[in-house]
Amino acid sequence: MSDPAEGPHPYTIASAWREDERRITFITKGLGDHTRRLPEKLHVGQEIRIEGPYGCFTFDDDSARQIWIGGGIGITPFIARMKYLAQSPEGARAEIDLFHCTAEVDEEALGKLQADAAAAHIRLHVLVDARDGRLDGERIRAAVPEWREASLWFCGPLGFGETLRRDFAALGFPVAKRFHQELFAMR
Repeated sequence: MSDPAEGPHPYTIASAWREDERRITFITKGLGDHTRRLPEKLHVGQEIRIEGPYGCFTFDDDSARQIWIGGGIGITPFIARMKYLAQSPEGARAEIDLFHCTAEVDEEALGKLQADAAAAHIRLHVLVDARDGRLDGERIRAAVPEWREASLWFCGPLGFGETLRRDFAALGFPVAKRFHQELFAMR
């Protein structure tokens, strides 16, 4: 917690732990008053309190193929996992396609995302809403013909995740076992 008046605020870690560096990186998006003011309010050396982590978004399963979907700021757990895979001697145990959907274009951020994906040997699909239209199950299945053997990992807006879950379930995909969704909602 960086501001007692604000109270606890959820953030996602967007880095892999490195003993030699001992840093944690968070990516935030200025969605409200508090997050918009963070660049002005935080400074190097400032004391903050961090608790967690929470959730079960571990990427661990027995699937030889994974499909990751990060909607907007929901890309952050995937960035952390790519950084981990890039520094891990064994690398990824699964073939991975990462879909990142965004309404905004930030070339610097997209360049970093592309570099992280390349370092982790992950196939990246970036969709900018205005340019590419919205991502849906049909588009995912067209890009990943082996989708029936995959596990799906989703982090993003709740409604988007639920729409994808229903779409894949309607085609017989075992969502209870292989559709993993980070459950968060904006405050």
